[in-house]
Amino acid sequence: MQVLWSDKDTFALLDFIDSHKATTGDGLNFKVPFWNACAASPMLANPEKGGPKTPKSCKEKWKRLRSTYMVVDHLSCSSGFVYSLKSGADISVANKNSWDGYMKVHKDAAPYENKGWLFYDRMSVLIPSKCKGLN
Repeated sequence: MQVLWSDKDTFALLDFIDSHKATTGDGLNFKVPFWNACAASPMLANPEKGGPKTPKSCKEKWKRLRSTYMVVDHLSCSSGFVYSLKSGADISVANKNSWDGYMKVHKDAAPYENKGWLFYDRMSVLIPSKCKGLN
């Protein structure tokens, strides 16, 4: 059966990572035994969607989540756009030219033009923001 990830399954993965992050040290780079335990956890062994999660599928999902978090985090605090969970970068006619310029360099941000990323707040607890203060 194909491994699919519902929002509930993804939150279960993030909850497992959060509850075990102290075992990894800095960087949240997990070893094979961690992913084995993750896939065997009750929340992921009986997922809401698709087949049971494998250690490899959990690790790959985490890699995708980290990558997406970096894109959304940059958009949220370094792009000059106001980001929200409800409306993403909230692009309208007034700021479309600026968005088009941003997209030339940051193509991965395209899905968040007018839609937020559900997992941003949860990921920001796990991974410190790369945002720099203005002062």
